[in-house]
Amino acid sequence: MQPTLDSLYAAPKVIPARNPGGVGALLRGLAILDAFLGTGASCGLAELTRLTGLPKSSVLRSLGSLERAGYVVRLDAGRYQLGARVMLLGDAYRANFRLEEHVLPVLRALAEMTGETAAFQIREQDQRLTLFRVDSPQAVRVVENFATLQPLGNTSTGLVLTQSRWEEEVSRGRARVYATAGLFNPQTGSMATAIFGPEGRMMGSLTLSGPIERMVNADHVARAVQMAEVATRLSVALGASLSLQRPAPELIRP
Repeated sequence: MQPTLDSLYAAPKVIPARNPGGVGALLRGLAILDAFLGTGASCGLAELTRLTGLPKSSVLRSLGSLERAGYVVRLDAGRYQLGARVMLLGDAYRANFRLEEHVLPVLRALAEMTGETAAFQIREQDQRLTLFRVDSPQAVRVVENFATLQPLGNTSTGLVLTQSRWEEEVSRGRARVYATAGLFNPQTGSMATAIFGPEGRMMGSLTLSGPIERMVNADHVARAVQMAEVATRLSVALGASLSLQRPAPELIRP
């Protein structure tokens, strides 16, 4: 059975805040750690309470537990910052990080759901390179060789790799999906959107490609929504600070 996006990114069960221990306490502690992302060097109790939406008493108890475990440090001014244990976890994550383990399951699910070839491409100066690809399950499909540099051009992938900016993505509040046809190959069409990582770093392009007739006649709006959802979830999995609940994407057909 092929994986679905829901199975790849199943939403966690909501634990009632009134649960004083167990998993509820763990989730409250993780929510506090998440609140430090993008807030600067330190946070006060009131700020953490606002960011997490938890009662002040719950935040204070969780901070005590996190401090004892070394994940949070209390400063002289009564503010808090992340502790050294968080850095050690980051080092362990980087040492064991495998991009393909995040990207390939998404490509498999997307190819199965759309019936087209799904790929993850990166920029190499003025060219693009396919790092990972899952071919369409259909007999007639787009196939290209790995480890072959192609010009960026004005294809959907080229536009993503040359025009996508983290600051603009955050400012818009929604993803941008490009759709082009017959530019690189007169017999193919494609759609692409950006994948971001830690600190808004551009990781690459999530691209769907197929025979031009199928791509042109596809429901571009519905497919753009589908791709944007996948891209957002993959970006978050790779470390980007994005909300999973974003408005419908901006579809651009140059």
